[in-house]
Amino acid sequence: MWIDDLVFKQCHQPLTVVSWIPEDPLVILGRGNDRESECLPAHCEKDGVPILRRRGGGGAVVLHSGCVIVSVGTWVSHYYKSGTYFRLINQALINTLAHQWPELTALQQEGISDLTFEKRKVAGTSLFRSRNYLLYQASLLVDTQLPLIDRYLKHPSREPDYRQGKSHRDFLSSLSVFNSSITCEQIRSLMQSTLSTHLFHQLKDELVDPVPEQIPHVRNRQAPI
Repeated sequence: MWIDDLVFKQCHQPLTVVSWIPEDPLVILGRGNDRESECLPAHCEKDGVPILRRRGGGGAVVLHSGCVIVSVGTWVSHYYKSGTYFRLINQALINTLAHQWPELTALQQEGISDLTFEKRKVAGTSLFRSRNYLLYQASLLVDTQLPLIDRYLKHPSREPDYRQGKSHRDFLSSLSVFNSSITCEQIRSLMQSTLSTHLFHQLKDELVDPVPEQIPHVRNRQAPI
């Protein structure tokens, strides 16, 4: 589907970073999510909100104008080691943010791959693997816009232990709690200009050149689900 296509189309490159801000709300399901279990389709249909599916795993999210979406496509040495790649790329993301706002060094990874502050989620991430190719995506919350999340998402059918059954309102936070002047456009621009430098630093021992015989397999993933 098209969110993934932005990166798959450039899979011949050693590293691709795409960052953008949604104009209108979208509900995005993870690869294995059941739409009836994770979201409220009747509300989405009534409001004209599309329900799409990404290639990567993870839970359902609402994308909206208060968040920044960051996608990373790159070639790595191992088919597996997803936990390692989550940790390294999440750290590159934190380092990029902290370069501009040092207080954001307080962000941590919890659950499988969430970014949190004081046990409240500020970013969800997902990972898709096609042999040596890796597609990582993150949704960074700058303004949580909780009414949208409450309207379109149910309580997740599966949740990380640290959530402890909390509602969206009690579980989610945003980067603006650190600094009320932070904007989505600032973060989008920073990610586009600086994240690749931090990715090369974090992943330096894991990166490999594009594998020509695997490129067609990755590009075939562009077809909508």
